Amino acid sequence: MKKNLFIQRFSVSILIILLGIIQIILDTSVGFNFGYIKVFLGGIILVISTISYMKFRKNKSLEKEFTKEYDERDALIDGKVARFSLHILICEIFILMFSTNFVGIPTNTALFVVLITFIIIEIGARKYYNLVL
Repeated sequence: MKKNLFIQRFSVSILIILLGIIQIILDTSVGFNFGYIKVFLGGIILVISTISYMKFRKNKSLEKEFTKEYDERDALIDGKVARFSLHILICEIFILMFSTNFVGIPTNTALFVVLITFIIIEIGARKYYNLVL
């Protein structure tokens, strides 16, 4: 999540502007005074931080709306995936129950097959519903 660094940027820009003004006032040399560059740089940072803060506030309200929509979408996907997985697992359990009448299947093997099938079905169904919805 993007942090709001407006206070820090504002403080740094004011500090740079103040240092530039102090350098302009105290510098008595005849050559070029770098205080003007500091004041200009501080002003640029101040303008950029103000614009960034305004965009941050605007994006924050939009982000809340999008988050709500994505939460509803995720809940819908979870429900559809759970229902699909449940139907497939019920069919698989019936097939395993029917096949155990004719073939001796160890319990650990049957549970392992159910578990692996569940994992594969859930991953596949989630990818499918993410693409479809």
